[in-house]
Amino acid sequence: MKQLIILLVLLVPFGCKERAVRLQLPYEGDKLVLFGHVRAGDTVRIEVQKTYPPTGISTYIDGIADATVKLFDEHGFLETLGHMSKGIYASSSGRKWQQGGKYRIEVEAPGFPLTSTDLETMPAVPVVASYEFGRLLDSKLNPGIPSKELILNIQDNISEENYYMVDIRRSIGKDTFGVTVFDIDKPIDDFEDPCQFSYRGFVVNDLCSSNGIITLKKGLEINHPSYLDLDLTAQDRITVLIRQISKSYYEFCKTYYDESELMVAFKTPYPRYTNVTGGYGIFTGYYEIGKEFILSE
Repeated sequence: MKQLIILLVLLVPFGCKERAVRLQLPYEGDKLVLFGHVRAGDTVRIEVQKTYPPTGISTYIDGIADATVKLFDEHGFLETLGHMSKGIYASSSGRKWQQGGKYRIEVEAPGFPLTSTDLETMPAVPVVASYEFGRLLDSKLNPGIPSKELILNIQDNISEENYYMVDIRRSIGKDTFGVTVFDIDKPIDDFEDPCQFSYRGFVVNDLCSSNGIITLKKGLEINHPSYLDLDLTAQDRITVLIRQISKSYYEFCKTYYDESELMVAFKTPYPRYTNVTGGYGIFTGYYEIGKEFILSE
């Protein structure tokens, strides 16, 4: 027992000690943050928030309520947007984002530098040449799980550089949830694809269009998720949402996709894509259409 006590006493002076490290983090001061993923055809609106210091006491608020938010098109000033709630500013006249229209936002607020967005063009409606859905197949991800094949052929304008986003959802009655999706025509471990990447669905550029047609072939698992308490007597349907998105939207999604990889903790930090000057955030546009497929009534 004496040997044990002596050993413990000897270990104490050589144990680990904690020491406070004082590190001054750089901070430029508060700036405005503008956020708008806007859909052509919707009423003009944008969200105005602010940054917060990385350390110290911060008072979090529901958006900036005293900003002056001005809307411009390529020809000049259009109108001043009114504050609705929680930093959301909208057109008082009911103005809508017009397909093909070019817009920018300029924001002034007490205590903040002038903040503005680049001129953003609202994309045209995406054109789907054909949908094919229904062929039964086995899941490549989870063998034994029944699946169905979905083939989309998107008509692309070969004289322009275009970008698309495809989101697939499933609804049973009032419950809507995601679908497990896998590629049919390429290896399951093929993560690098110059034509598309996965971010809230699939983001696609037109690099790999063939005679103006972009083809997506996906398998959809159609088993019932065990983690949801579903009404299996209700209508069961698949909804496919297709967006034509702006280049700014594509670049913004790309930075999120890059950071979502498993090895992000070991990568050098890099900034999100932004098209905002004098502050932070993103202002992008899209046009969305949808198609429903009924699995069971």
